[in-house]
Amino acid sequence: MIGLREAGTADIPMLIQAEIECFGEHAWTPSMVREEFERPGGVQWLSIGPDRGLRELQGFAFGWQVVGELHVLHIGTVPAARRVGVGRHLLRRLLDTPGTETAWLEVRADNAAAIGLYAGEGFIDVGRRKRYYPDGGDAVVMRR
Repeated sequence: MIGLREAGTADIPMLIQAEIECFGEHAWTPSMVREEFERPGGVQWLSIGPDRGLRELQGFAFGWQVVGELHVLHIGTVPAARRVGVGRHLLRRLLDTPGTETAWLEVRADNAAAIGLYAGEGFIDVGRRKRYYPDGGDAVVMRR
């Protein structure tokens, strides 16, 4: 069973650690995580699961909603909780944000698993951003 709850500022230290665990060298910096809690229109969720040998935090999602548009900023699932639907539940919860008419995201062009997840939830590829990421990686722009 996958439980979800809204994230709060008390969760920031746990989120910073999970960010590193999920994304390694591509992780958001601690200041980037903190800034998401100050952003007008920010939406943050955590996935908290039963104790099955997993730590309490299984995943997290950050979004930003402005005038009917949801921007899916970041979704992470800790390695021990991958491939059991955590990311999909978090994405669906972001998409259920009241007032959302259209959703947008960028995803690393070489992240086939994430692209498959997003396509499975109705996102379509609408373009590319060359050298979008700090390491020079390209992004696929997707819309739903």
